[in-house]
Amino acid sequence: MSACLLFLCLSLGPRQSAPEPDRFFAEDKLKHFFTSFIVTSLAASGARAAGLDDRESLYAGAAAGAAVGLAKELADMGKESETASVLDLVWDLGGVGAATAVAAQAR
Repeated sequence: MSACLLFLCLSLGPRQSAPEPDRFFAEDKLKHFFTSFIVTSLAASGARAAGLDDRESLYAGAAAGAAVGLAKELADMGKESETASVLDLVWDLGGVGAATAVAAQAR
């Protein structure tokens, strides 16, 4: 009898929804890509304006873009409502790489 009661309590209690799968293509991933692209571009431009040479400014931009993406995922690890994602980091690094390639060609 108690086993039946326990089963009913557990099955009729509040249901937790299954976590949404982390898809490779999603709106969130585009936000990661473009945010990293913009941060990388602005940091590289700022470094160049501050007097760094071409190569150093590209390194500074790439480091800033990667650091922002990594910081976001580390912050997500500490929140219950958010989940850290390796795929988010992949899209962040894609944005960093694209911005670095564009900046390298613009010189």
